[in-house]
Amino acid sequence: MTTSDNLPAIATWPVPDRIRYAEELAKAALMPAAFLKNPPNVLYAIEFGIAVNIEPLVAVTEIHIIKGKPSPSAALMSALVRRAGHKLRTWVERDDQGRPLKAVATIHRHDDPDFEFRSEWTLARANLAGLPRQNENYSKYTEQMLKARALAEVSRDACKEALLGMGYLPEELGAQVNEDGSYVVTDATVQAGASVREASEAAQETTVVVKASPKKLKDLADLMDTKGVKDKLDYIRTLIPDHEFNSAHDLTAAQADQVLNALGRGVNLPASQDSDEAHASVEQPPAAAKEEPVEADIVEDGPADPKDLRELGILMTDLGITANKGRGATAKNDAARFAWLSEFLGVEVEGSTKDLTRDQAQRAVAELKRLQVERAKLRNSLSKQIGESFNRLGITGEERFHDLSDLLGRPVMKAEDLTHNEVVAVAELLEQALGTEQPRGTWDKMIDAAKAALEAEAQGEQQGDGF
Repeated sequence: MTTSDNLPAIATWPVPDRIRYAEELAKAALMPAAFLKNPPNVLYAIEFGIAVNIEPLVAVTEIHIIKGKPSPSAALMSALVRRAGHKLRTWVERDDQGRPLKAVATIHRHDDPDFEFRSEWTLARANLAGLPRQNENYSKYTEQMLKARALAEVSRDACKEALLGMGYLPEELGAQVNEDGSYVVTDATVQAGASVREASEAAQETTVVVKASPKKLKDLADLMDTKGVKDKLDYIRTLIPDHEFNSAHDLTAAQADQVLNALGRGVNLPASQDSDEAHASVEQPPAAAKEEPVEADIVEDGPADPKDLRELGILMTDLGITANKGRGATAKNDAARFAWLSEFLGVEVEGSTKDLTRDQAQRAVAELKRLQVERAKLRNSLSKQIGESFNRLGITGEERFHDLSDLLGRPVMKAEDLTHNEVVAVAELLEQALGTEQPRGTWDKMIDAAKAALEAEAQGEQQGDGF
């Protein structure tokens, strides 16, 4: 059997040797998840890497195969741009508090150095495209995600040929992203030592590309009608020429967002519409000059859009503002909802959110989204703190979840089972325990006290049953 110790130089290998090499490499525990025990994926990456002059292990770690399409990491994309001799710069602009305002990427081509290609991505633009809803990393790693978007966009505009057919990042193609930032290509598994054919069959069992929802496709069709786009499929192909589309149902969620964004910015709209608008602007007589409005002429803002109100409700529940359940929950949630809105808007809100104006609803939604981002950042920071605290206490693995289950009085199998408030509380309790002379003993006493309190509460409820 061929091993990694006696393999010849890869450039001179015949195909059978490359296949054996792929089978051996796929057994390595250090391989990315998409290639572990998956020789066909390894072989594909190696062959593609040779074709574009990239070392095999670089291809394995930096090229991702999404629905049969090679897709580079942001790091590899920037390397390809610079390898072609173009000048690439990326940076993040921040406000006075250090929060990211926008990510900027610029390219000066080596054959046209005086012209600057530029792309800017803000969180507002990402929200408009619906990206944070698809990928929570926009909340966890806002800067990195926005920089990657700006890099990919400016690279396609400035030097598509340098990308060697790999013009879109995995996330742009709808790939799912793991918590560690790696991309999921397949969740099929095969036993070590499986043949290329066996692994290939297993790899075809699943697909991870997130398709556009029926609602998003309907929104897309409606907007196309509004913009006067008659040949919808042709418009999609014009915007995304690197993919084959037989119908709109072939669109991934990310691609649908890309088309919606382009429509909103008026990209590649039909010439007839432009000419009609221009013609109308020439033929129509100038509007009569309006008199300066007096107080009676001022029109109040219109009623809130039902879509904004639905999003408002979802965000409030997600943030725990209206998370009450059980008997009397409706009244409690209404009180909490109106209290928050009244405080934020500076006016008394009661009765129904349908009484909000459009501006009030949109301002409230924007603020809740900001709070959602801040909360996600806080949760990520506290989760790391909790992990470090457990390490300092010498508590590892399943013992952590056993302690958390006892502390909270319900099963906790993974970190995601904790609510935001529970994460905050656990972090504080661990910090208190670590501040004592005997941290582990203090933590154990906290667990015992919580269990005793829960048991006493349960007994009280049992005694209170009946008439």
